[in-house]
Amino acid sequence: MKKNFQLFSVVTILAVISLSTSANAQRIAAGGWHSVVVCNDSTVKAFGENATGELGNASNTDSNVPVTAIGLSKIIAVSGGGDQLEAHSMALKNDGTVWAWGSNLYGGLGNGNTTNTNTPGQVLLLTNVIAISAGGWHSTALKSDSTVWTWGWNIDGQIGDGTLVDKTIPTMVPGLTSVKEIAAGTYHVLALKSDGTVWAWGDNVSGQIGDGSTTDRTSPVQVTGLTNVAHIAAGRFFSLAVKTDGTVWTWGENLYGQLGNGTLTDSHVPVQVTGLTGITSATAATGAFHCMAVKNDNTVWAWGRNTYGNLGDGTVTHRSTPVQMQGISDVVGLAAGTNFSLLFKSDGTFWGCGRNASGQLGDGTFLQRNTVVQATAMCPILLPEEPVGIDAVENTNISQIVAYPNPSTTGEFTVMIKNNSLNTQSTNKCKIEIYNIIGELIFQSELNQQQLNSPIQIDLSNKSNGVYFLNTIIGNTKFNQKLIIQNN
Repeated sequence: MKKNFQLFSVVTILAVISLSTSANAQRIAAGGWHSVVVCNDSTVKAFGENATGELGNASNTDSNVPVTAIGLSKIIAVSGGGDQLEAHSMALKNDGTVWAWGSNLYGGLGNGNTTNTNTPGQVLLLTNVIAISAGGWHSTALKSDSTVWTWGWNIDGQIGDGTLVDKTIPTMVPGLTSVKEIAAGTYHVLALKSDGTVWAWGDNVSGQIGDGSTTDRTSPVQVTGLTNVAHIAAGRFFSLAVKTDGTVWTWGENLYGQLGNGTLTDSHVPVQVTGLTGITSATAATGAFHCMAVKNDNTVWAWGRNTYGNLGDGTVTHRSTPVQMQGISDVVGLAAGTNFSLLFKSDGTFWGCGRNASGQLGDGTFLQRNTVVQATAMCPILLPEEPVGIDAVENTNISQIVAYPNPSTTGEFTVMIKNNSLNTQSTNKCKIEIYNIIGELIFQSELNQQQLNSPIQIDLSNKSNGVYFLNTIIGNTKFNQKLIIQNN
């Protein structure tokens, strides 16, 4: 039955294809025929197909302009799943809770039942979540303890618990630890471990598990011959990985050239995408049948199915090797659905191309776009470096606060507060606060007057790789900057 559907796949995000455990969380996401974004005020907008309430605005009416998902605030990531008639959406709050809405046919909303809902509701049992990814009719979450939790449809073993039984509440994937990124495809799931290896489970009809076989897996197995991976993404029947050297690798179905290796032949083990290097930001995304990636020169490249112009090269010709997307640069986030592509730029503007029959490009039309167009009514997108849930700060004297080394390979930092122009302020209230990506306070220290001109040692060596936010409070003024832990 499943092969009769034309389904999407989820971008992980960090959605954004940036690492989900960094500040580059999924700010935009694409479902089958709908789109979801995080605005810079941390609310959620959605647009496109709405047959099962996946837009979250208490209706089931499609919209070609952004509508507000009801009751959501302080959101740091989103994800979209399902197909054109049975789709759902997810959002991650800065308190580590997960919210979901839309189709619940097999329990993919994680609320203990199978009833659809057109407004967001909280997923049961989950706390301390740092990343989310929605599959076809299943959902996944990564917790801060590096464990993976899944729920929903399990006909192919995509829950990963060794069974084929659907789950209406989250279940921990047994035996899987040290995970730093997740990606849910339509029928399978990928997990990236901190050692750079990739593990997969679920449907394997086209070899998308990457273990050299076409046997479905109900528990995680390691992808063959793949190491030093920085980012993962999962398509309909194929998978993608970006390595730390900036190369891109794919495996699984290749009907439309989505493996990008110049052939139309499926591969049951990873193969390198031809001629594509310099993906050093690890920004890449997979749709149902196509892929996109951002190079370190800020150009965007795409390959695979192009029936609806979703490769953005001005044609509808399928591409088995990457071609440059026209008219777009300075991209910091990507998402790909079923035959459409979404992007946002460093200025917060939102762009898209491809299929638009349900209004999933958000540009106020239902017109197919063969090159990218801007959705001008869209809110500014929350940028990757913007923390959510931390008080807004003034940066007028940010040059007075210096943290080094940054990035740190050990988690140890030295902070220097140069108290020259600052010394005119009242220093009765001086302290340092450090928050993680979900807004949790993980370190604080009171400061005295003398420390404002002396090195201050901060030890975060027990924290995982990623981005943290340093608040320095001097008198009534706050200063904010990023701290990056990047172990080799």
